[in-house]
Amino acid sequence: MVKSLTISLIALIIMKNLNMTIIGLSFLTIMSMEATSVVMKKVEFNGLYSMDLVMGMMITLTLFVSFLSYLSSAKIARKSSFNLVIISISIVLVMSFSVSSFFLFFFFFESVLGPLLLLILGWGYQPERLQAGGYMLIYTVFGSLFFLWGVSELYMSGVSSSMSSVSGMVKKSAMSLWWLYILGFLIKLPMYPFHLWLPKAHVEAPVAGSMLLAGVVLKLGGYGLLRLMMVMQVSLSSLVFVLLLMINLVGGFYAGLGCVRQVDLKCLVAYSSVAHMSLVLLGVLSNTVLGVVGAIIIMIGHGLCSSGLFSYVNSIYKSSHSRLLVMNKGGLLTCPSLVIMCFLLSSSNMAAPPSLNLFGEILIFGVSGWMSGAFLFILGLMSFISACFSLYLYGSCSHGKGLMYMDSLSMSSVCDVFVLVAHWLPLNFLFMFMP
Repeated sequence: MVKSLTISLIALIIMKNLNMTIIGLSFLTIMSMEATSVVMKKVEFNGLYSMDLVMGMMITLTLFVSFLSYLSSAKIARKSSFNLVIISISIVLVMSFSVSSFFLFFFFFESVLGPLLLLILGWGYQPERLQAGGYMLIYTVFGSLFFLWGVSELYMSGVSSSMSSVSGMVKKSAMSLWWLYILGFLIKLPMYPFHLWLPKAHVEAPVAGSMLLAGVVLKLGGYGLLRLMMVMQVSLSSLVFVLLLMINLVGGFYAGLGCVRQVDLKCLVAYSSVAHMSLVLLGVLSNTVLGVVGAIIIMIGHGLCSSGLFSYVNSIYKSSHSRLLVMNKGGLLTCPSLVIMCFLLSSSNMAAPPSLNLFGEILIFGVSGWMSGAFLFILGLMSFISACFSLYLYGSCSHGKGLMYMDSLSMSSVCDVFVLVAHWLPLNFLFMFMP
């Protein structure tokens, strides 16, 4: 499956005819969903075998978002250098989800920063892209060194370096610093307060970089944490564990409050990612089947929804040449088709039925209620503030009086609407392929 999807990716990027690309993407989407459904029917959702399911879903998500990011960058996609960077990012991400060794995962985990940094520096919008690239490089590399140290300690303690098999028991001395070993994943997710690099990278990156960063790269943190927790036994009653989850949930709620007061569209969508990834961290660290399943579902749903919102922001940016909310009002008057997609994606972002985010949040709510009533209360506040900033995004861009200099219906190309629809359909109907 991986080989056929990779060949299809390269073929679509080489194509010059946009109509043929859209037709090819349609068939590829159906093939990806069918392949994922076959994997889900063959693999049981228990024990270590669930990791094969996660691998297949993450690879499919990577290739799917890569295609859509290429279509959203139609103006600059004719450059061979841009195509090479997109292909490089896609290949490294696929290899990151395909390897079964912690050391190989660390190599590809860090290798994705190279082409992603080139994408931001080469096709970024503002001179501040140098600072954004530096923030991203320093944060992620610094945290990943602790992950390498932790994997080395686990290997020296008798644990196999393979993700799919566990040999030996972990020494208690090696387990005492588990919170330090996962620092690289907390930064990549990102968890509050290690999120400062994310809004800067999103604002300065081109639309393809933002879509890949939010749709796939952030999932490396959750995927790696899920793998590492297989060989680490963390006490749910330890002080460090409770403190980590409290900071995570309170930080996620604070990030949601920050979304409500944002004036930049890209910053709003970027901070919403911080709020949603806090749910993923809670599910993975809960060490329960329902929590892990809920975290996986939220990762898939967020990857589709956040990538679609960034594509929508790019569509209206091409008309107004501004990311400010006050400069992008009156969407119902200029382009109703984009407004419809904005409403559908915003409703999915607030976990409205039948989106994947709803099923994931229901499972996370159940796990949090079992763990602590305080966690459940904070999650309720996060769910409320998520609805607030999603409606804030839709209402600010759709209603009001539009500016005179904005382009009319020409801003809504067939490609833009198709990319948004391609994000929304699997986000709301992928549950039909589940066993």
